[in-house]
Amino acid sequence: MKTKLTLAQQIGLTMMSLSVLIYYWVPQSQNTLNGWSLINYVLAVAYFFISFFDKPVNTNIFRLVRPRMNWHILLALLLISCFTLNKDVHVFAKAPLWLELGLIPLLLAFVLTGYPNGLPMYMRKALWFLSGVLFLIILYYSIVLLPTMLLAVFGLILLGISIHLAVPMIILITQLRYVLAGKSPNRMPGWFWTGFLSAVLVVGVYIGLFAYQNEKITSAQGDIILNESLELPEWVQYAQKCESSFWARRVIGLGLLYEKFSDDWWGFDFNRGSFSEIRVHDPLVALAGARIGDLDLSKEEKVKILSTSADTRHYAYEKLWSGRDLRISKKITDMRVYPAYRLAYSEQTFWIENTHQHERSRQEALLTFYLPEGAVASSLSLWINGKEEQSRLTTRKKAATAYRQVVGVERRDPVVLHWQEGNRLTATIFPCTPVESRRVKVGITIPMAVDNGSLVLENMQIAGPDNRGATEMVHLKIVGDSKTAKVPNGFKLKAANQYLYSGRPLNSWQVKIPLQPLSTKHFAFNNQSYCLKTLTGGTNLNPSAIYLDVNSQWTLEEVQFYLLSAQDRPVYVYTDRFQQLELASLDSIYQQLARHTFSVFPVHKLTKVSGALLITKGQKNAPIPSELSGSEFYDDLTLSLSHYQQSIACLVVDGMKSDYIASLEQYKLLNCQVLKTRQAKERSIESWYKSYPESEKAVILANSEMMIVKSPIVSAQAADTGAPSHLLRLYNYHAIIQQAGHLFLNNADEIGDTIYDLFDEAFVVSPVSSLIVLETLQDYDRFDIDESTNSVKNASLKDSGAVPEPHEWALIAVVLAVIALMYFKFKL
Repeated sequence: MKTKLTLAQQIGLTMMSLSVLIYYWVPQSQNTLNGWSLINYVLAVAYFFISFFDKPVNTNIFRLVRPRMNWHILLALLLISCFTLNKDVHVFAKAPLWLELGLIPLLLAFVLTGYPNGLPMYMRKALWFLSGVLFLIILYYSIVLLPTMLLAVFGLILLGISIHLAVPMIILITQLRYVLAGKSPNRMPGWFWTGFLSAVLVVGVYIGLFAYQNEKITSAQGDIILNESLELPEWVQYAQKCESSFWARRVIGLGLLYEKFSDDWWGFDFNRGSFSEIRVHDPLVALAGARIGDLDLSKEEKVKILSTSADTRHYAYEKLWSGRDLRISKKITDMRVYPAYRLAYSEQTFWIENTHQHERSRQEALLTFYLPEGAVASSLSLWINGKEEQSRLTTRKKAATAYRQVVGVERRDPVVLHWQEGNRLTATIFPCTPVESRRVKVGITIPMAVDNGSLVLENMQIAGPDNRGATEMVHLKIVGDSKTAKVPNGFKLKAANQYLYSGRPLNSWQVKIPLQPLSTKHFAFNNQSYCLKTLTGGTNLNPSAIYLDVNSQWTLEEVQFYLLSAQDRPVYVYTDRFQQLELASLDSIYQQLARHTFSVFPVHKLTKVSGALLITKGQKNAPIPSELSGSEFYDDLTLSLSHYQQSIACLVVDGMKSDYIASLEQYKLLNCQVLKTRQAKERSIESWYKSYPESEKAVILANSEMMIVKSPIVSAQAADTGAPSHLLRLYNYHAIIQQAGHLFLNNADEIGDTIYDLFDEAFVVSPVSSLIVLETLQDYDRFDIDESTNSVKNASLKDSGAVPEPHEWALIAVVLAVIALMYFKFKL
């Protein structure tokens, strides 16, 4: 094609390219008219005058006459300005990715259909086809913005900004007139309508798929009616029908994650909930929802279904303020790895930036940490007025009360770290302002897993504010000999046993270190010694009965394999009651259970725990016990725990635990071990599961193949200290959960002070204890949050040995006071 564009048209295409870049650069903000979002409007206004450079000779300048391509460029610039301005003034929620990417070729096609010279045939067909697709999108926005036309006319006096509301309608009329009455040699109405009808067909197929998924989910109503002894909440039945998280987010999330067709879009969105921060206006979902209708479920039920089926539990967490304009600008991970103790300590520091243009904007950040198995939170810091302030440990109830008062009413500085079911922690930080980045640090103690003769350390997953464009630095220091350590690509050796990574945020990474003998050193505190011993003495479990936790993740062949492997042992599954599995009934029972995407196995209904072996397999997404509260199932589960005596042996096939199973393991109701399919086929059933004798003075960490032993200090141990305090932290946490985990699920209010004191000694976050940082000492006094005295306090990177005893702390304080007194005396 020969280029015969005029100067004005060349400038216009350049401005279009610049406008698209600005659109992608401008961040999504919270209902504020940001100056940056108006740049594209300025470009459009500028081109309005530039376009007249090509007006016909002897034409009055006041007559709006210009080449068609110039007019198309102007409308394209205005449409890009519409979507850019919408990032600040939310007429709609943010556009879906497919629309953001698709508008580029569609608008280019719209512009080039006005090219005055003949184009190659293949290009003309493609351009008019794409222009027809654009016509359907513009038709959609014209219809939904139709009620705002009056506002657009009267609002023109406000710098003409309200013209944006009428842009889709103007483009629609322009396209229609050009197709029906245009005289350009490029005009190909047939291909235009082919593109339009093809787009209509795609929308029809999408609506059909939406209807199919909607029908599958609503089929749960039949199960609810037929099941007269339904124990689980009704929403669980709906969630079990959600086979795809993609469709669950759209069918169930209509009105929460996705705007409805009938939503008051141009009334602006002042919803402060976390779901509103990620809400999308997808024309496909809105049309499908308008055609098929919404599910007859409450908002609370929808939130729980989405948490269970679409992994949105992070956004379901209650916040007091919005965090829409927050982003993580920088993250530093400082990791200490102790191969001789098979544990690691990670400190992660986040810089949270508020991109809102007004300095007085105050927003709340939420971070969710998905912990490796057995890990505990052991430190928390917040920078206030440029100074790091460390946390205090208090009861969960006091921390929640203080945070709600200070944040919800007084709007001042705190951060709180809570324990959550499913191996999670949540940290909420307030306020995050545009004046400076908010800096917070969280420390986690992590037992390392043993796998095929190696210690394995995996980076934990974190959900929170947007981290696109952020920088991350990881400092990995291995304490001890680690010449053969296997580190990820990008980690560079900077010093002996020290590796450094700097670059884009890492979603996941793994470090492997050869297994080495456990250290004999102890950690001493409160006249007690904590040391490690290799896990030995396990006995093979010869199960008397096997229970299969079957759902859609199982294949019929797998169920049959475990049934045959059981030999003469009874094998049970749970439908609405326990049924013994037989080969004759295998297929029908499997078909019944495989309809559910996840299962909620009633462990409380096992009458004979001793000798029972539960075999489970599933996806991660599943309910957590607290989400089942108020149901007969939950009441029976908590009631049965009053008779709790021992953990149930549980095998997790190929290692994937559902959130439900992981939560029960947290409470020590299940004792889980991983069974790989290959191992199951190579070994006899008697060697699948190893049981270890429990002791009141030892905590077993099976994944690390070690146990932490507590004993009174004897003189022979006094010179052999030097182990990190993490031994005490892990011991107290797991020992208490092992002895009283069932009480935490039953009723946390009944937990005695003795149990809290043990958490306080270890300074770890638990079901009844949280870490909090408040702005002033008076705030701590006001909420009766005392500083821990008989405690190892906040963990640190320098932690490598015994800490002073309480009387030694007092002696140190006296010495420091004397030194300070002498210093000021001589200074004066």
